[in-house]
Amino acid sequence: MIRACAIVALLALTAPVIAAPNEQLLRSIEHRLAFWNVGPVDYKALTTSQAAALHMKLSNAPSRFSGRSHMFRQELLTILRWDGSEKNYSLNKSD
Repeated sequence: MIRACAIVALLALTAPVIAAPNEQLLRSIEHRLAFWNVGPVDYKALTTSQAAALHMKLSNAPSRFSGRSHMFRQELLTILRWDGSEKNYSLNKSD
């Protein structure tokens, strides 16, 4: 019992308090945003939610020569402007 508590305490102390986005993910995002001519961006300052949203958005990127490319680039810029203070809207009518 004491050993289990010691292991749990050790794991809690070694876990990061706030997990930052993965370095490899940030490099991938940096490379793909450069392709879309989005910059300059401080990639170290991206939140985890911004990095995840950019990764998901860039995974389904249209061709740069499609009619949707301008709108896609604007969506990327919108994600980069998030500051975490946005209100989370709910589908519940009581909110």
